[in-house]
Amino acid sequence: MVWRMGKLAVAMLITLVTLVALPVTSPAQTGAAATLSVLAPPVERVAAGAGGTSAGVDGMNLAEGDRIKTGAAGLALITFLDGSTVTVLPDAEVTVKQTGSERGNSGIRMLIHAGRVWARVVQAAGRRSSPLSLESNEYTATAHDGLIGAEQSGNGFVCWTRRGELRLTDRSGQTDVVLMPGRRTRATFGSTVVPEPFVPSASVLEVRTSGPVLPLLRMPDGRIAAGFLAGEVEVNQVFGSLTERQGGDRWLVEVPAGYEGPYTLILTGTGTGSFVAKASARYGGVTVYRQEMKGDVSQGERLSTRITHDLSGKDPKTARVLEATFEGLRKWDGGEPAVIVTAPGAVPRRNGLN
Repeated sequence: MVWRMGKLAVAMLITLVTLVALPVTSPAQTGAAATLSVLAPPVERVAAGAGGTSAGVDGMNLAEGDRIKTGAAGLALITFLDGSTVTVLPDAEVTVKQTGSERGNSGIRMLIHAGRVWARVVQAAGRRSSPLSLESNEYTATAHDGLIGAEQSGNGFVCWTRRGELRLTDRSGQTDVVLMPGRRTRATFGSTVVPEPFVPSASVLEVRTSGPVLPLLRMPDGRIAAGFLAGEVEVNQVFGSLTERQGGDRWLVEVPAGYEGPYTLILTGTGTGSFVAKASARYGGVTVYRQEMKGDVSQGERLSTRITHDLSGKDPKTARVLEATFEGLRKWDGGEPAVIVTAPGAVPRRNGLN
C-alpha cells in the first residue's frame, strides 16, 4: 500500500534494512594515510611521479602527490587516517598535497585543479585539532572541524561551509574572510571577497530525531549518504548536506531534495525505548510537507522507510518538491545494500556497520 502526501502530515511506515560496509585496506598496515573508494566510475589515479593513469580501485592507498580524476559520471571518496573524508564530485581533478600524520597534527591539504569537492573535517576527541585545506593556485580554504566544500573553475575559486568556520587566505598569506556556517564566497585574485548565503538546492529534505535512534539518509542513487551510524559515527558524502547532533539524543540530517527516485531513511537503535522522527521538505524556505513518526526500538535494531518526491523540474538544484510518496512496511530482503564507508581499514562487522 502507498500513501501520498502534500502539505498535510501523514503516518509513515518503517521497514527493516541492512547496511553493508565497504571493506578497504588499512592505511595503517601499509604506511599510507588515505584510501580511495570508487563510488561511481570512471575514477582514475595518477600516482606521484608517474606519467600515466590507472583505473581507481576500492581500497587503493593514496600517497602525497597522487592525483585523482573523475569522469562525467564519476564519484570518488578519499578517507584519511583521522576519519576526515573528501568526496570528489564528477568531472573533477585533485591532488593530495599532504595527508597528515598518524597523530593527526600536521593537517591535510588537497589541491583542486578543476571541479568540486565536499569534505567532512573531523575534530578528534582529546587531541589538538588538525586542519583540512582545500586549495587552488591562488587561494586556500581551511577548517579545523565541520562540513566544507570548494570548487575551481574558469570563474575562480568558490568555497562553502555548512558547519564550522572556514578561513579563506590568498597566496600572499592574507586572510580575506572567515566564513560562518551557511555562507559561501567566490574569490578572484585582486578582487574584493564578499560572503553570501550558501543555498545548495532549492528543495531540501530534513529529518530530526529524538530518542534512542540515529538517522541516516541514503540518496536516490544509492551510492552516497548523510547521517549517523551505530557508535554515533558520522557519515557525510552528499554535497551541501548538513549532519549535526543537537544535544542529548537529538539529531539532524538535511540533504538536497530535488533528485528523482527514493530517499531511504534508516533509523538505527542506540538503545531500547521510544523515539520520534520528524521529516519535512522545503522549497525556497517554505514548508511543503511535514510528518511525524513515533515508535519503539531496541539496541541495534534498524528501521527504514523510502520517500519519493514528486518534482517540478529536472535540474536537482532548482527542482521543486510538490508532494511525497511513502512506501508501506516491508521486510529487508538484502537486495539493496547501502555501501557506507566511514573509516580507512573498515571491514564488515556482524551487525553490518562500520
